[in-house]
Amino acid sequence: MSSSKHMRITKTDYLEYTFCKKNLWLKKHKPELFYDIELSDFEKKIIEEGNIADLEARNLFPGGVLVDSDGHKAVIDTKKLLEENQATIFQATFSEDDFFIRADIMVYDEEKNGYELYEVKASNDIKRKVPYHYVNDLAFQKSVIEKSGLDIIKTGVIHLNREFKKQGRINYHELFITVDLTDEVFEAQENVKKEMQDIKKYLDFSEEKGCECLYRGRNAHCSTFKYSNPDVPEYSVHDISRIGSSKKLLYDWIDRGIYSLEDLDESEIPAVGKPIINTKAIKKALEKLVFPLYFFDYEGSVSAIPKFDGFGPYEQIPFQYSLHVMQKDGSIEHKEFLITDPEGDITRPLVERMKKDIDPKGTVIAWFTTYEKLRNEKLAQLHPDQAKFLNTINDKMFDLMTIFSKNNYVHPAFKGSSSIKKVLPVIVPDLSYKTLNISKGDQASERWEKMINKDTTPAEKKQIAEDLLDYCELDTLAMVRIYEFLIRLV
Repeated sequence: MSSSKHMRITKTDYLEYTFCKKNLWLKKHKPELFYDIELSDFEKKIIEEGNIADLEARNLFPGGVLVDSDGHKAVIDTKKLLEENQATIFQATFSEDDFFIRADIMVYDEEKNGYELYEVKASNDIKRKVPYHYVNDLAFQKSVIEKSGLDIIKTGVIHLNREFKKQGRINYHELFITVDLTDEVFEAQENVKKEMQDIKKYLDFSEEKGCECLYRGRNAHCSTFKYSNPDVPEYSVHDISRIGSSKKLLYDWIDRGIYSLEDLDESEIPAVGKPIINTKAIKKALEKLVFPLYFFDYEGSVSAIPKFDGFGPYEQIPFQYSLHVMQKDGSIEHKEFLITDPEGDITRPLVERMKKDIDPKGTVIAWFTTYEKLRNEKLAQLHPDQAKFLNTINDKMFDLMTIFSKNNYVHPAFKGSSSIKKVLPVIVPDLSYKTLNISKGDQASERWEKMINKDTTPAEKKQIAEDLLDYCELDTLAMVRIYEFLIRLV
C-alpha cells in the first residue's frame, strides 16, 4: 500500500475528504475504480462554466500575470514572479508539506506588505455547506500559502451578481461581486489545519469498510458508493421519496441492517408491494380542467456569463416549447417552436408564436409548473406588452405532476420519484426516451448551445434541431398519455 508521504493533496482532495473521506482514500490508493467514471455533458459544462468565470474575473485586475505551467514547474514559475515583485498573479501555485494549491487571484498590497487572496466562484452567492464550503476552501489555500512564508492579509470570494442583466458589452465590475471573508477564514483556519493533518493520517490507514454516505439519501452518495457498500441493492431505502426530511427513519433502517425495500413492512412504507390510488382525489383534480387543454413544456439554457441581452448569470433562456392541444372530443394537435438563430430580442418570436398557439381560456398543463411559470414571469418582464397573456396562463396553469407528488397515485416502480422519466415507463410503457438522441433536459440545453455556435456545420445544426424538437415533443406527448390513463382510471 502506498503511503500519504509524497502523495499530493489538493484543494479538491480536501473538499472531497470533508464530504466522504473513504472516496478520497480510494482515489489515492485505488484510482482504477475511477477510470470508467465518465462525466456527463452537463457535468463537463459545469466545469467549463467555472473556468470561464475564472477567466472573465481576471478582467477586474488588468496587468495580472498568469502562471500557465503545471505541476512543479508552476511552483517554480510562481516563486520567480514573487521574487520579481509581480503585483497580481493568476493561478499562483504552491506546494508545501504534501499539500498543493493553485490560487485563482493573488494581489499584493504594498502598504500592508502582504497579499490578498481571492477565489473565483461561478455561483450567485457564498456557499457555506460541505462539500462546497467557500470559507474552508479559502482557509485551506491560505494555510498552504502561509507555509511558504508569505503573509495573506485578506481573503475573499469573487462571485457572480444575481442582479446583473446583460445589456450590450459586459461591465465586469457589475457582473462580479467581491465578498470579504477574512474574519471567517481566520476563525475557520485552526480547524481546517487540523483536518489537513487528519487527511495525511487517514490516507496512511488501511482501507476501512463502507463509507459515511451509507447514512445519506441516494442523491448525496459518493461516486464509489457501490464499491464501498456492496450489500446495498441498486434500488434501496436510500431511494425513498423525501428521505432528506426523514433522516431519523433512514438512520434507524441502516442501524438495523435494512437496505432493501423488501425488508420493510407496509407499516413503515405503504407502497412496498402494490400501487396506491386515490381515485377520488384524482377525479376531483382533473374535473377542474377547462378545454381545450394545452399540454405545454419549455426547454431552457443557462450560462454563468450571460450571452444575451436581458438575461443574467444562470438565468434560464427558454429556447423552445412543445404544445399538444386536446379538444373536448379528444382530438389532438401538436405545435412547436424552436429558436434556431438567436439575434436581437431573441425571445420575442417565441412569445408571439405562443400567443397564436394558446387560447388562455383553456387550461395549460405542465409537469412541475414552477419551471414554466418562472419562465413566463421572465418573459413578461422582457415583453411588458405580452404580460397580461403570460400572467393569465400562469394563473390557470395545472401541474400534472401533483397527482403523483401528492401521493394520489403511488407505484413502487416509481422508486420514490414523481419525475416524468420515472412515471412514464410505468404508466405508458410503449413510450420511451431511450430511442431519442436527446433524452434529458440538461442534455437538451447543451445541444442547443452547440446548435447556435457559429462553428457548428449546417448539417449538424439541422440534426440537433430535429433532435431537440423530438425530445420536447415527447415531453408533452407523455403528459397527454398520462392524462388519458388517469381519465380512464377514474
